[in-house]
Amino acid sequence: MCQTLLSVILVQYEPDWSKLERTLLSLLAQDDQNFELIVADDGSKVNHFAKTKSLLAHHGKTASFVLLPENKGTVWNIWNAVSHCSGKWIYGISPGDYLYDKGVIRWLKSVCAKDHPHAGFGKAAYYAETPSPHCLPGQTPCDRNCYRQDHYKFSTVKRHLILYDDGISGACAFYKRDVFLAALSKMKGRVLYAEDFALRMLAAQNIQLYCYDRVICWYESSSGVSLSKDKMRKDWQEMLLLLRELYPKDWIIKLAILYFFNEKRKSRVLRGLIGHLIVPQWIPFKQKQRKYSAPINGDISRLEQLYALHEEEEKNGSEDSFY
Repeated sequence: MCQTLLSVILVQYEPDWSKLERTLLSLLAQDDQNFELIVADDGSKVNHFAKTKSLLAHHGKTASFVLLPENKGTVWNIWNAVSHCSGKWIYGISPGDYLYDKGVIRWLKSVCAKDHPHAGFGKAAYYAETPSPHCLPGQTPCDRNCYRQDHYKFSTVKRHLILYDDGISGACAFYKRDVFLAALSKMKGRVLYAEDFALRMLAAQNIQLYCYDRVICWYESSSGVSLSKDKMRKDWQEMLLLLRELYPKDWIIKLAILYFFNEKRKSRVLRGLIGHLIVPQWIPFKQKQRKYSAPINGDISRLEQLYALHEEEEKNGSEDSFY
């Protein structure tokens, strides 16, 4: 298989066509179209493959389509997509999330070629679309300083991701294909939705995660499976159990299991005391986390241009200038 530099996987389940179309338009707007596009569906009753192919063909773009015959969850769907990719690096996006501007693909390719990261992440511009598109505050992780290359410390990154649960949004993360595929292969069937937990597995392996200040995508924070606390908590429990099986001697993983999921037969007071002793609330990080006020990223005019482009496309299939 001939390997290209970057594959973009569009990961969907029962996609809303308007959101999917805007996501596709944000890809078609890129000033560098030399990337592989994989559209991966997780057993949707209506996957819009035909409409997607038609829109792409209208703009001279092709894609590969992979389909799971039944719904198996986000992690399995992404694993299936990555298995079919030829790109050396992978970036994933879902309907309702959009590339931030026309230079994102060019930028991703440049940092991959320059830094050769096993995994990296940028920033997302959080937004909601009702009553009209508008920016919202939002950014993860809370502490980005520990990822800076000039003072990167593997133990600190692992502690922040696994014990302090200072996660990284998968919407702005990208991975070296082989590294991502290996992590997903271990996760699938256990973790259902949180593919970005792959970053926590890489941290447990002492693999460096590159942090960049560039805004990569518009992230719709008002919908999606990540809003389900029960599903995310179940995924986190499964991920910690998996990490314990893979790295049984890692004390941060042991402490994280005790902190988040200590024995329910103990009294609430005792469980609270255990948690308080493992992660004391007066440590500098917890104080910073409590005071943290997420910034608003992004220029709303860029998102408005994409919505205007979508309206024009719906009206007459125009190939006028992209945002």
